[in-house]
Amino acid sequence: MFSEHTYIPEILDCIKKRLDFMVLLHCKTLFVRFDVRFASGTIHNGPSTEISDLMRALAGFYRQQEHPIRMHYIWVREHNGSDAPHYHVILLLNGSLVQNPMGVWAKASEFWSWITNGPAALVHLCGGMMIRRPSTMVVGEGRIVQQNAFQSAYTDALNWGSYLAKEFSKGNAPYRMRQYGSSRLWPMTPDQLNRLKDFVYP
Repeated sequence: MFSEHTYIPEILDCIKKRLDFMVLLHCKTLFVRFDVRFASGTIHNGPSTEISDLMRALAGFYRQQEHPIRMHYIWVREHNGSDAPHYHVILLLNGSLVQNPMGVWAKASEFWSWITNGPAALVHLCGGMMIRRPSTMVVGEGRIVQQNAFQSAYTDALNWGSYLAKEFSKGNAPYRMRQYGSSRLWPMTPDQLNRLKDFVYP
């Protein structure tokens, strides 16, 4: 974790559950992180309608592809002295079908510009990484190499994603306004959890 921050456990848990879910479902998971802002001079302290609209638009876009693409997400709202809040976002996609974060960023920028009637530059791509699950067809030393590579990428994703859970600039949202949101998950079965433990270190 980023040692200079303290973290909100429920947001950390939200990130980990969605990452685990996608890693279980897909041999490759694309992890993408970007930031979203409003145009300079925008005064905004209402519900997080726009970021919800953005997530809905992105999910719909990927779902409507020739080969529907599953997308999970987490966003957090931060507001620290400016006229409007900003958002940090993590998207998780099937890495066998979406392999480049630049395309994800371009589509997010396009939708955000349309939703806010502002410039596309208001979406800043922080980067992305591919998390490759160890192959069940590989054994011995090759399996160990793949397992170590997976664990390194998985840990990096959690550490990078933990920035969204930092306490700084949170907790000041108006009454009953959410400070984070995420896609819905269905519970994993005991068998799925056991499979997950095969390649995610306890």
